[in-house]
Amino acid sequence: MNVLRFFFVSLIGSCTAGAVWSQSPGRQQEGLTSPLPIPLVLAGNFGELRTDHFHTGLDFKTQGREGIPVLAAADGVISRLKVSPYGYGNALYLNSPGGLTTVYAHLQKFDPAIEQWVLEEQYRLKQFAVNLYPKRSFSFEQGDTIGWSGNSGGSSGPHLHFEVRQTASEKPLNPLLWDFPIEDHRAPQLDALWFLPVNGAQIQGVDAPFRSSHSRDTIAISGSIRLAVEALDRLDGANNTCGVFAMEARLNGALWFSWQLDTLDFSLKLDMNAHAYFPVWEKQGVQVHRLHRLPGNRLPVYKESALSPELSLPTGEVAVVGIFLEDIHGNQTERTWIVKGGEAYVECMPHKLYPYDQSCFVLGEHGGSVSAPAHAFYDDFWLDLEDLGSGRWHVGTVGQAVRKKLTVRLPLPPLDSTETVPSRGWVATMREKDGALKAVYPATLSEGEAVFSTRKFGTYALELDTVPPSIEPNRVHLSASGSTLRMSGRSQLRFSVSDDLSGLEEINGYIDGSWVLFRWDPKRERIWYELSDEKHRSGAEVRVEITAKDAVGNVMKWDGIVAFP
Repeated sequence: MNVLRFFFVSLIGSCTAGAVWSQSPGRQQEGLTSPLPIPLVLAGNFGELRTDHFHTGLDFKTQGREGIPVLAAADGVISRLKVSPYGYGNALYLNSPGGLTTVYAHLQKFDPAIEQWVLEEQYRLKQFAVNLYPKRSFSFEQGDTIGWSGNSGGSSGPHLHFEVRQTASEKPLNPLLWDFPIEDHRAPQLDALWFLPVNGAQIQGVDAPFRSSHSRDTIAISGSIRLAVEALDRLDGANNTCGVFAMEARLNGALWFSWQLDTLDFSLKLDMNAHAYFPVWEKQGVQVHRLHRLPGNRLPVYKESALSPELSLPTGEVAVVGIFLEDIHGNQTERTWIVKGGEAYVECMPHKLYPYDQSCFVLGEHGGSVSAPAHAFYDDFWLDLEDLGSGRWHVGTVGQAVRKKLTVRLPLPPLDSTETVPSRGWVATMREKDGALKAVYPATLSEGEAVFSTRKFGTYALELDTVPPSIEPNRVHLSASGSTLRMSGRSQLRFSVSDDLSGLEEINGYIDGSWVLFRWDPKRERIWYELSDEKHRSGAEVRVEITAKDAVGNVMKWDGIVAFP
């Protein structure tokens, strides 16, 4: 395909002059049609910031319900089918002759022929989660129904996630480069310009990041600073927060930095954290885009790939910073800020600064250690390990983005003289102020320490997980008397399955000793067997067994009698 590009014309005239745009991106590609038979309204777009990645497709609203037909956007053959309790849930990949693959995720179910084949494969492999590459041909024409919309996997509500990828490279392309019938007359929203100090520089007399939402203000800087832009986009039909397609900064009318999100790379997905101003993104979830490239940032979205500008001005000198945004439908926003050189200052360097491209090892004062491989960070960094007492340890500096996992070793908490150290069940936990779990990392024992890997900085404590998962039959199967579960008038045998600490890892079900498929929805803490699978004896009481294992190996087993109609 011809990758669509846009260009900005120089800012000219006085400090309040606007930008002149030579052309807007627009929707120029043809060949794909709508994947839904309803009006297309976006809940999320390509390039929107998400946890640890850019969103690589479009989220189409499905009117708050499941079961809407999903249509092939092009002629093609199914190349991949995936079923997972997490992520994309039920997902279908359709390869087309033109070198494109379209992806349809969070489906409720597939086309009947595909659904039956996937079911057979699940029983053959004896597992619910499968990643299949069919050798038999499932071919469709543009507009055919290939499945039905749903809420499977990591979806937080009914919708269709739709992607366009280059088949050869598997790189996702912005689907809005194609002429889908989506209304958008709303310009991107530019909320603020962030001034970020380098090595103790000062903004408005303070050596801390400064957020300016009023472009009429004059911002005084002393030393070198970097810039970042707080911005988002919204489309017609819904007020959902979407990402910005393109951004450019000009300094006194000259191009200073720019980027555009027309294609991404899954292998570089974590580098989104280097593109975003991570301290604000991590804490507040606000989309702030850096107008500089950190040395470890490998994203291919920047026009001037080697340019990572810092701004410094002599005392009293004035400069105009122009920020320009454009969405893929050509709507534009522009604002300017005045920056003035302030008084001289003394440059200072942060303590314990390590080169981002080298490995490092930090030993705690009271035991424990943290080790980071080379290129674990995107910029030179500092790394701390502090014993906070009461079995709590603070690891790293909150607000730093981490690409590669760090290895943390913490001393085990003291035990009574009569106790022995358990050989398994250790986890490292992060908790909110109210005690709610924030994250759990299974740990192993090594030389009197618990060892775990993490990419998240914060306060950790070591805990033992000795409690197995919980398995309870759904109350609709319980009778007033007796322990036999009843299935009269039911098409599914349902159980609630949950774990309170390390998390569920594996679930298996058996009827009369033979493995049967229990579908699994973790967000609803539910598993179920479909009677339509016909793997049970009708009109009989049969023995059902379910085992659930958590991430540290604790196992719970439910064993009982079920009366099938």
